[in-house]
Amino acid sequence: MKTGTLDWRQLMVDFRLFGILLLMMVGLTLISDRFLTVDNLTNVLWSVCLIGIMTTGAIYAPITGGIDLSVASIAALAGIVANVLMNVYGLHWLLSIVITLLIGVLIGWVNGVVTTKFLVPAFIVTMAAKTYLFGVAMLVSNGDQITIMQPKEFLAIGVSKFLGIPIPIYIMAVLVIVSHILLKHTVFGRQCIAVGANEVSAKLSGVNPDRTRIIVYIISSVTASIAGIVMASLTQQAYAMNATGYEFDVITAIVIGGTSLMGGNGSVTGALIGAVMVGFINNGLNLLDMPSAYHPIATGIVILAALILNQGVSIPKSIQYLLSCFKPASVK
Repeated sequence: MKTGTLDWRQLMVDFRLFGILLLMMVGLTLISDRFLTVDNLTNVLWSVCLIGIMTTGAIYAPITGGIDLSVASIAALAGIVANVLMNVYGLHWLLSIVITLLIGVLIGWVNGVVTTKFLVPAFIVTMAAKTYLFGVAMLVSNGDQITIMQPKEFLAIGVSKFLGIPIPIYIMAVLVIVSHILLKHTVFGRQCIAVGANEVSAKLSGVNPDRTRIIVYIISSVTASIAGIVMASLTQQAYAMNATGYEFDVITAIVIGGTSLMGGNGSVTGALIGAVMVGFINNGLNLLDMPSAYHPIATGIVILAALILNQGVSIPKSIQYLLSCFKPASVK
């Protein structure tokens, strides 16, 4: 490529997510006249906020070569705990939120310590956390679906608007900006990438992989707790199954956004676009009145396609390989 000329191939790679997002919007608009409406897009944005908030912290686990499957249970538990602190023990709503976030810090610390110090795979640790935290949420709430009617300041977090934009969108935007800066422009972000790319080299460079991973799971747990607080405020409900399945939407968004599950790289803004895509997929299936049983199938196909593309497999080469499978074997 000559100097001064535009590398269109690289440009297409950089903006492929935006292109896919636009194509998805065009397709959904053609399929359903209800898609491109203010009410529908607002609902999508509100739903995307929860996934988007979770991804801002959950993305660090895959970057360091791990994974966090407990984010949905943490979010559900956070909403229940916040409600208990406010409406059972009578604490101020701000203090209740702070305590809830501190509990999130503790959960993330436990996940990180068990993963690093006891050498248990992150998949197993966070899957176990997903299970026992769900049990704790059921225990604290007595298995009931709790309606949250007060305080009004807490409820305003999820339903109020500023300059016509819902507050949860501002919360997501702030977290995306902070997370992007943390990953791309700080020593900690570089340490996360180094640990995921090559732990041995990271150690030789003076990085403490265990400490880095513990902090990573704390961040993931805190952002999941924030999402749970926003969810409880938005839905005005606290329930152990409130966020069921969200962990898979979060993973989908992260993978679609270009983060490798093998570690070593990631993009917060890419994960945000991935979250919007997940929101559009779910919304499109609902607009088409597709049975809920089909939703996991569609999401799974998207994850598989994203994994293939993010491994650098080009479409022409893939087609060429498939065609070669049907060629008759040469006879010597």
